[in-house]
Amino acid sequence: KDKRPFWSVGLERMEEPQIVRYRTGEEFSWHYDEIPSSQLSNGGQRQATLLVYLNDLDEDQGGGTVFRDLTPPIPYDRDDAIDNETRPSSSKRSKSKHSINNTHTNQHQHQPPQLTVRPKTGMALLFFPSFRDGTPDIRTLHKGEVALSQKMIAQVWVHEREYRAGVPEGNRQEDAVEGVERERERLGFR
Repeated sequence: KDKRPFWSVGLERMEEPQIVRYRTGEEFSWHYDEIPSSQLSNGGQRQATLLVYLNDLDEDQGGGTVFRDLTPPIPYDRDDAIDNETRPSSSKRSKSKHSINNTHTNQHQHQPPQLTVRPKTGMALLFFPSFRDGTPDIRTLHKGEVALSQKMIAQVWVHEREYRAGVPEGNRQEDAVEGVERERERLGFR
């Protein structure tokens, strides 16, 4: 198996990096990062998603990245389960609405917690929307929670093979510089 680190992936396999701003009240609903089969001729399937959080949002500010079908990595402690203690939150134990009923969770009474990644400036989230053979991994269904304060992320996707940017023929970055600068000034960025 290929054991090269993520950063050794060639730039030719990466989509253009994007910066995304969620304004207060905005969200990104449930979605997969997979490429539709009709578009696989350009680079094949997305094999990796890298999100970098550009600002902090506390839990009460929303904006987390939530995976519907993944649960947080929680060490199992039989004594906690028997005592109906709750699962640890961060590095300390705290009360939670997701408790364990005796020695196992009753799926009909208690839903396991969904994995939620809280935005912290500079923190990166790397996940794999497909398997090595290009088959989409349905466990990676995710969303961006409603942000109760501005949230900003940078994101990049890595494909199976060389990816060509989807820029219409005849368009050049240089042609957009003046318009981008005007919009930057209008938004108050320096």
